[in-house]
Amino acid sequence: MKTDAKYENEVSRLADYQSNILIIGGGKGGNSLLELLMEDRTSNIVGVVDLNPDAPGVSKAKNFGIPVSKTPKAFLSDADLNIDIVIDATGNAKMYEELKSSFPTDITLIGGKAAKFVWAYIKSNKNNRILKRKYHSLKETLNESQNEEMIYGTNPVMQQVRELINQVAPTPATVLILGETGTGKEMVASAIQGSSEVANDTFIKINCTAFPHDLLESELFGHVKGAFTGASMDKEGLLQKGHKGTIFLDEIGDVSLDMQVKILRFLQFGEIRPVGSTKTKVINARVIAATNKDLEEMVKESKFRKDLFYRLNTFTIDLPPLRSRKEDIPVLAYLFLNKAMAKLNKKVSSISSSAMECLNEYDYPGNIRELQSIVERAVILCNGSTIKPDHLPMMVQTSNDVYKYELGLSYARKSVNDQFERQALQHYLIKSRGNVSRAAELAKTPRRTFYRLMEKHKINKDPYKDIKS
Repeated sequence: MKTDAKYENEVSRLADYQSNILIIGGGKGGNSLLELLMEDRTSNIVGVVDLNPDAPGVSKAKNFGIPVSKTPKAFLSDADLNIDIVIDATGNAKMYEELKSSFPTDITLIGGKAAKFVWAYIKSNKNNRILKRKYHSLKETLNESQNEEMIYGTNPVMQQVRELINQVAPTPATVLILGETGTGKEMVASAIQGSSEVANDTFIKINCTAFPHDLLESELFGHVKGAFTGASMDKEGLLQKGHKGTIFLDEIGDVSLDMQVKILRFLQFGEIRPVGSTKTKVINARVIAATNKDLEEMVKESKFRKDLFYRLNTFTIDLPPLRSRKEDIPVLAYLFLNKAMAKLNKKVSSISSSAMECLNEYDYPGNIRELQSIVERAVILCNGSTIKPDHLPMMVQTSNDVYKYELGLSYARKSVNDQFERQALQHYLIKSRGNVSRAAELAKTPRRTFYRLMEKHKINKDPYKDIKS
């Protein structure tokens, strides 16, 4: 039989695998120990023993379906329980000695100072987990706060998005973010959360497609012990972890109709019910949802619930694809260039005019995310200080061909002319670093004409001021 002298080794066992634990004593100490162990995924509490049926630990154990008894005999005689550790939380030295003299040799008994050590050890681990969560949350927030140019740029539509974010962020309203894959929906959600009244509280990001259909409910709402095979202990759901904070439901358009019913109830009443439980819990959280699907069309096709759509559609932010905001490509490209240099530890400080023209004309089906990948790839391939066209993917190098035969000659002529004007304006602005007078001089055209063409193509001079030609 193991005694107090080896309790530190036994505590370390808690971190190696799930241990079956019996708690002796349901008073204040036992109740606190029960609370801590219930949050530890490596611990499975098989029972609580106390003579007092009204002890707080006994009541708590009953609430969570944990067996209770007035003596440990019933538990120790049940071979199927496979008890690993018994913790005496009574603080009664006489009780501990009696237990030591009668315990089986294959079960670890922890009591006295050892029990206090276990309690402090588990509590310390819990506090460390909380601190780590806060640290990672803060780190993500700091990283995301550096991405403001990625979200907005200079495009007029994106400036409207900025204004919408500023208006809705301080309110508790539900927000629905729409946009193609890679347009920055998660970054917009982070911007809203970062400017909200709960900016310093929990921010839970949930990708609804990251979990198999049969596990999504358990991940979102949690489950109780015994709810299904493998549910050996209660588990807190992601929605409950977002209590008093912000919850971001990404890819909401991919959720099944059955799950939509449960999410709707959560949005309407803040109620969640863990899988296998008969009790509901009320959660108070700000909800932001996002999808790349056409929810209105899905409602017409009976693939998305109308009532859920109207509940989500309280305040909508629609993000444009990158091909509709090409004037932002130079500033975004240089932003990603700086990030890639830091990540890859390479000194690639500029993008050539011809390479920038290729980037400007590509349509980016993957949007901002694809542009970032293209720039990072170019930095990897570049052996000098300047990115050139041959560092770009072939599909980007050949994207200058805008002629579409099926649309006719008039369309082709206008498209080619527009492309030439846009490329020429950007070329001269890059060369002049955003100095319009100098750019007009290089283009051998009146400054007023140059300004008019900039306005026609919605080109802002500011992003070019820090670009090296």
